[in-house]
Amino acid sequence: MDWFATIKRYYDLGCYTEAQVNRFVVLKKITQVQADEIVGVVASS
Repeated sequence: MDWFATIKRYYDLGCYTEAQVNRFVVLKKITQVQADEIVGVVASS
């Protein structure tokens, strides 16, 4: 299963909140970098 694509799709549809997306990081389904990408967090350099 492609967790990233699935979580992103549900987030974009409004089914998941940012907190719910971050829960998948704790569950080790996606990385923090992927979660940041899903919710639109811009990495600072």
